[in-house]
Amino acid sequence: MAKLPRVLIFGQPFNSKSGGGITLTNLFRGWDKDKIAVAATQLGSDEFIWRFPFNYIQRKFKSGIVKPDPQQSINDVRRKATLRYIVVNRFFYPVLEWAGLLHNAAKIKKTENFKQWLRKYNPELLYFQVSSLDTIVFARELKDYLAIPAVIHMMDDWPSTISKRGPFRSLWSKRIDRELRLLFAKTDLFLSISDAMSAEYKNKYSKDFLPFHNPIDIHLWGQYSKRDYTFKGDTVKILYSGRIGQGISSSLLSIAAAIDKLNEEGQDIKFHIQSPVSEPSIIRQLLSYECVVINNIVEYNKLPEIYSGADLLVIANDFDKKSISFLKYSMPTKASEYMISGTPVLVFSHHETAVSKFFSQLSCGCCVTENDENQLITALKLLISDQEYRTRLGRNAVRIASELFDGEKKRKEFRELLIRTYQRNGT
Repeated sequence: MAKLPRVLIFGQPFNSKSGGGITLTNLFRGWDKDKIAVAATQLGSDEFIWRFPFNYIQRKFKSGIVKPDPQQSINDVRRKATLRYIVVNRFFYPVLEWAGLLHNAAKIKKTENFKQWLRKYNPELLYFQVSSLDTIVFARELKDYLAIPAVIHMMDDWPSTISKRGPFRSLWSKRIDRELRLLFAKTDLFLSISDAMSAEYKNKYSKDFLPFHNPIDIHLWGQYSKRDYTFKGDTVKILYSGRIGQGISSSLLSIAAAIDKLNEEGQDIKFHIQSPVSEPSIIRQLLSYECVVINNIVEYNKLPEIYSGADLLVIANDFDKKSISFLKYSMPTKASEYMISGTPVLVFSHHETAVSKFFSQLSCGCCVTENDENQLITALKLLISDQEYRTRLGRNAVRIASELFDGEKKRKEFRELLIRTYQRNGT
């Protein structure tokens, strides 16, 4: 294989708790360490210029490389509902979002130190995950400044929902769309998260987006894949793992309500919630249901065993118009991980969403596509009572995940694409 180019990543750091971070980590696994750098390691308060009044409420972050604290566990970073958090995030930010001021809250500038770091690293290819006006503008400025090929990877259809509130929503929506199209005009390779997104963006932007979903290590995950579909105990364990917030909140409450009703009829079901990113107010609402158990955050490498150890897994998207629009073309990062676990998946999502279509068309999940409690209860009863159905769903999911999301194959495709993009467009 041709030599790997030096890549500069902007807009998303490597991590094991966000969909973009996990996908990024799995796609770039095995890339030469000296040929990959993340702009976030250098961008701090010197580069982020916050306008009034944000300059008074934003925390300060040191520019340049920040070494992580090896003594800090993953549970230490869970967000707490402090007074500052409640005031800023529940009251202050919603008002500013409604007024449209959030879109103009910050500007990212290239300081001399940052430019020196760029010159020293001397990147040959840019990879972007952007989702806000300031990151769009800075990505374009990076492309112009470095004059090297650029790749953009879209995780959600955030352009359709980024400005939907307040009297200036139309103005901001048009400006963000204009800035994004300017960035697209300078981009050399376009990646999406699903086939549905690629098709939509071809129509919307006249660009050919290639779908790259979260790849999985078949050998690692496969050794834990469920093979026995009998329930081991008296209590049925249903697990939701992942982000809780925009587009994923009321759907989880609906599932909890349905499970509580089933328990009133004599079932014994616990609904486990495992979320590295969640809103405290939603967690409190979930805890009002007797079936809900909030799990501790775990390291990413523990997930294969945890997913296969559950009796059922849940993918849940909200049914309001904004949530459908935001998640319509998305495939959750955990979808491939759920599938390879072999544990049967309940998909509670509108019929227009890509995830609902995917699991339904490939018969690898039980799909409830209407926000209807009776349909949820019927689906749960079917999954709990019919072992043959669970077995068929689980085995089918493992087979399809092995075919479509094999990390070794997808990383090879990804590397070859980036190498070709560099060779074709590099200097």
